[in-house]
Amino acid sequence: MRTFTAALILSLVLLPAAAVSGQQPTPKPTPTPAPATPAAAAPAEDTRSLFEPTWRQFQIGGRLSSVEGDPARWQRYRDLRDGLLFTNARYEREWAETGQRFQVAADNVGWRDGRYLGMLERAGRFTVTGSWDRIPQFYSVDTKTPYTANGATLTLDDATQRSIQNAQATLSAYVPQAPQFDLVERRDTGIVGASINATKQLQLTTSFKTQKHVGELPWGASFGFSNDVEVALPYTSRTNDFNMGAEWSNQRNMLRVAYDGSWFTNNDDTLVWDSPLRIDDSSSAPGRGRMSLWPSNQAQTISVGGSSKLARRTQLTGFVSYGLWSNDSELQPFTINSQLPVIALPRQTAEAEAHVFSTNIGIVSRPADEWRVTARLRTYNFDNQMPATTITDYVSYDSSVNTSHTNGPFVYSHARGTLTADATWTGLKAVALGAGYTRNHSGYVHRIYGDTDEDVFTLTADAVTLPWGSVRAQAEFSDRTGSGLDEASLVQIGEQPKLRHYDVANRQRRKFTGQLDLFPSDVWSLSVNAGVGNDDYDDSYFGLQESSFRVAGVALDFQRPNGLGAGASYSYERYAGFQVSRSAGSDVEAADPARDWTTDSSENVHYFSLFLTPPRMGRNTEARLVYDYSDARANYVYGIAPGSPLVPPNQLPEAYNTLQELRAELRHRLSSRLAVTVSYAFEKFRVYDFAMDPSVVDGIVQPSSLVLGYVYRPYTTHSAVVSLLYFW
Repeated sequence: MRTFTAALILSLVLLPAAAVSGQQPTPKPTPTPAPATPAAAAPAEDTRSLFEPTWRQFQIGGRLSSVEGDPARWQRYRDLRDGLLFTNARYEREWAETGQRFQVAADNVGWRDGRYLGMLERAGRFTVTGSWDRIPQFYSVDTKTPYTANGATLTLDDATQRSIQNAQATLSAYVPQAPQFDLVERRDTGIVGASINATKQLQLTTSFKTQKHVGELPWGASFGFSNDVEVALPYTSRTNDFNMGAEWSNQRNMLRVAYDGSWFTNNDDTLVWDSPLRIDDSSSAPGRGRMSLWPSNQAQTISVGGSSKLARRTQLTGFVSYGLWSNDSELQPFTINSQLPVIALPRQTAEAEAHVFSTNIGIVSRPADEWRVTARLRTYNFDNQMPATTITDYVSYDSSVNTSHTNGPFVYSHARGTLTADATWTGLKAVALGAGYTRNHSGYVHRIYGDTDEDVFTLTADAVTLPWGSVRAQAEFSDRTGSGLDEASLVQIGEQPKLRHYDVANRQRRKFTGQLDLFPSDVWSLSVNAGVGNDDYDDSYFGLQESSFRVAGVALDFQRPNGLGAGASYSYERYAGFQVSRSAGSDVEAADPARDWTTDSSENVHYFSLFLTPPRMGRNTEARLVYDYSDARANYVYGIAPGSPLVPPNQLPEAYNTLQELRAELRHRLSSRLAVTVSYAFEKFRVYDFAMDPSVVDGIVQPSSLVLGYVYRPYTTHSAVVSLLYFW
C-alpha cells in the first residue's frame, strides 16, 4: 500500500511538468512583422498566501507514517492511517442577480474522521445549512478478551467455566481463548437547519440533529472484589434532536417562541455476561451477571424569549422555558441468579418523569455616559415526579440478599436561583472600574443540606485604551453556607456523620486574575497573565478540606510586513487539594479520630509553544513551523496521625504524561492554480499511571480478575503528507 501511494504521489507531482513538456507546439514560419501595437498589461501577481484557504480548492495526496508504541493513543479522536487523502475541498458559487450563495466543504473524505458541510442562502430571504461529522475514539490495539458478543450478551466457553468451577483450571485457561482486537467506537453526527424570513419582521427557524454512537468501550462488569471483570461493552445508540421556532422583531422589540424535542434510544440497554469463575448459579455466587445500561428517554421543551428597548438607553430581556423529561423503560429484575429468592418489583416500568422550569430575565442600562448598570435574575427548578419506590430488600452483585437502609431510592429534586447586579464606571476615561454582587440560592430534596446560599462580590479594573497596551484585573470573594443539615441521612447510608459533600458544603473562596498586554511597536506584542485561587472548607471534618490553583503565562509575538512571523508562549498551572477520611469498621473504630488518614494531592502542568512563519521564499514558496511541549505530573501523598493504629501507607509513585509535537509544512506554487504541499509531523508521548501501566496490568488475568489488558502506553510517531493543492 505504501509503495502504491508513493508512486501515485510522485506521478501527481510530475504530471503537470510532463504535460507542459509533451504539449510543445510545432514551430511555424515567422510571419511578416505587423505594425507595432501597445503591449498588453501583464496579469497581476497573485500575492495571496498559499496557507490562506479559498472557497474554490481541493487537496489530494497521500499519507505515510511510522509508529513506535501505541497507535491508538496517537490517533485517539483522529484517523491517521496510511493511504490516499482527499481533503480541504471547498467550493462556492454566487448568483449576483438573485443574491444567492452556495457553499460546500469536505475534509478527510472516506476516513473515520471525515467532515462534510454545506450551505445555501439568499441574502435576506432564507438560509439552509447541513453537516455530517464523524468522530472516532480509538482506545487500544492491545485489548484481548475470551468473551463472544451476541448483541449485549457476552458469553464464555462453557467447558472452561465448568473446569474453573470444579477447581480443575484457573483463569489462565482463558488466555489462549482471547484473541487480540482493536477497541474502537465512533460517533456520527448529522445536522440540517433552515431559516426563512417570512416577512421583514418575522423569521422562522428549524433544525434537526441526529447522532449515532456505535462500537465498543471498556466497561467494568464486576461480581465484586473477589471476581472483578472487564469487558468490551457493545454500544449502539441514537439521539435525535428537533427544534422549531418563530421570531418577530422590529426596531425596538423582539419576541421568539420555540419548541425543542430530544429522543435518546439505546439499542443495547441491558448487559448480560458470563462469570469467569463458574457456570452454575449458587446461593452465594452467580453463573452470569446482568446490569441495566443507559435507558431510552425523551425530553420536550417549549420556550418564550424576548427583548425590548426602553427609555434612557435601557434594554430589557427575558426568557422562560418549560420542559418535560420522561423515561418509562422496563425495570430490571433484582437478580439473574436462579438460586436466589425472587424479590417482587415495585412496578413494571420506571415511570420516571421530571418537570423543568427555568427563567432568565435581565436589564442593561446606561443612565449616564460614564455608567453602565446590569441586573439579571435566573431560576431553574427540577421537579422530580417519579413515584416513591419502596424497596426493603435488594441483591448485591447477584450474590446475596441485603436489607435496604433507605427503603428504596431517594427522589432527588433541586431548585436554583441567581440574582446578579453590577455597575461599571468609566469616568477616568482610560480606566473602567466595576463592582458586582451575586446571590446564589439552591434548595435540595434528599441532600445533606436542605438549602445553600452563596454571596459573591467581584471587583474589576480594565484599561483597554492605553497607547501602549491594556490591563485587566479581577478579584472575587465568595462565601457559601448551608442550612437544614441532616447528619442522620449520612448515618443511614453508613457514612461518617461529619462528612460533607464539597458541592454543597460551607465554603470560602478567594480568586484573583490579571492580564497585561503590551504593544511596544507595530511588530512586537507581549502578553502576561496570572491567577491564584483558594477554596477553604473549614466546616468539613471529613471530605475535601481545601483546593487551590495557581496559573501564570507569558506570550511573545513578532510579525513583520514581509511575512516573517514568530512567537513563543509558556504557561504554568498548579492544582492542589487536601482531603480527610477515616478507616473504620466497628462502632468503636468509627468514633476513633486516631484512625483518620489524609490525601494531599497536587498536579503541575508546564506548557510551551513556538511557531515560525518565514517570509515567502522567492515568489512561490512558503513554510510554517509549530512546536508544542506539555508536561503534567500528579502526586498523591497519604498521611496518618502520629501514633495511629493504622499501618503506614505505601506511597504511590508519581503519575505523569509528556507530549511533544512538531509540525512543519512547505507549500510551493507550480502554477496559478496548482501548488504542491509537503508536511511532516512528529509526536512523542510518555506516560506513567500507577493503575494503568503495563507493569501493573501485564495480562488479561490478574488476581481474581479477568480484564481486557487496556493500558496506557507511550508512542513515538513520524507522519508525512505529500499532496497537490488545486484552486481556481
